[in-house]
Amino acid sequence: MRKGLKKKAAVRKPHKGAAKTWTAAEVKMLRTMFKTTATPEIAKRLKRTLSSVRSKAVAMSLKKGARRKAVVKKAAPKRKAAPMKKRGRRC
Repeated sequence: MRKGLKKKAAVRKPHKGAAKTWTAAEVKMLRTMFKTTATPEIAKRLKRTLSSVRSKAVAMSLKKGARRKAVVKKAAPKRKAAPMKKRGRRC
């Protein structure tokens, strides 16, 4: 190596499975959409995995809105039990 020249630091390229860093625009979009939009839909729009969206939401302390929970509860109504048959006394 010549005098006076510094060695350049090696720049590491991310491997195929490396996590992408969240941009400010993505974080803002997640914050606005999270209460009213389904998590798989958010993942598709942001082009991220479902687990990465869930992890980021937990890290940001985001929660689904009360309105969203009410819609989910309405979708699965409780069933009433069938009436019992009366049995007569046999002689």
